[in-house]
Amino acid sequence: MKNIKEMILSRTHIVIFGLICLLIVPASALCGQGAGVKHLTSITADKEIGHFGLLGGVFFDEKKNRLYVTDSTNNRILAFDADFKYVSEFTAGGALASPTSLVKDKGGRFFVTEAAKGRVLLVDMAKKSMEPIDFSVVPKANPVHPGNLAIDSADRLYIVDRANQRILVFDSKMKFERQILVKGHRGLSDVKVGSDGRIYALNTINGTVCVFDRQGKLVLKFGKKGNAKGQFRFPTSLAIDRKGLIYVVDQHMNKVLVFNKKGKFLFGFSQLGWREGRLHFPSFIYVNSSGRIFIVDRQNSRVSIFE
Repeated sequence: MKNIKEMILSRTHIVIFGLICLLIVPASALCGQGAGVKHLTSITADKEIGHFGLLGGVFFDEKKNRLYVTDSTNNRILAFDADFKYVSEFTAGGALASPTSLVKDKGGRFFVTEAAKGRVLLVDMAKKSMEPIDFSVVPKANPVHPGNLAIDSADRLYIVDRANQRILVFDSKMKFERQILVKGHRGLSDVKVGSDGRIYALNTINGTVCVFDRQGKLVLKFGKKGNAKGQFRFPTSLAIDRKGLIYVVDQHMNKVLVFNKKGKFLFGFSQLGWREGRLHFPSFIYVNSSGRIFIVDRQNSRVSIFE
């Protein structure tokens, strides 16, 4: 009887010690950040901004040093300065409806996905005008179901078409240029374009990353579902840094997995949690030219920023 009590007491001490560690040990010490990734700050709601709804995507404007975030629930786009202080919001006079992904070209034009309405808008914030991109010229298939967006150095727009497992490419004048078919099971969820012009596509369902050259030819495919090191559970978004490293945020792991140009797993960072530096149901990732990593931390109702 005494041995049983001692065993229970010992296990209780272990559990208590573990909880204490979670509370007092910095998040960066628990994230396996061998490459030196650290949490910088978080953007959260306050009295000036009001309540955050369901956050969609983020985009960093390198020219103006400004961060833009879509708040889908509140039908608005929020702007923050270089210090991540709130600047303004855009609602198009209440006409904007559940915006998700957004990008901005060199001319200052915004492109915003309204997935619920099946369209991508060309937005002029200064004029408070919005115009849908013409999908009638796109090769016929199922009706286009637009998702995440990307833009390249030549201001080409890349649109994930979830209904048809393809990426639609429009030139800088918004004329349809071509389509890139992403073969495999349904689940195409994100697209990004690297500084070298390569196009990166993520499939959430089968956990793969497809890399295409400028012409849309598949040059690399990697990733799989599983519990082993470097494998995915439910990847939702990807980003490419200036060195060509590939960052994939996994929603069910509450973690970011980082790969080199050849698709070799390097390291991961963050974990489930509510404190600064931890993630809960992350849904989108973006890396700017200075290497700062912006993650939509959905269940924590914030944008977590790492560097």
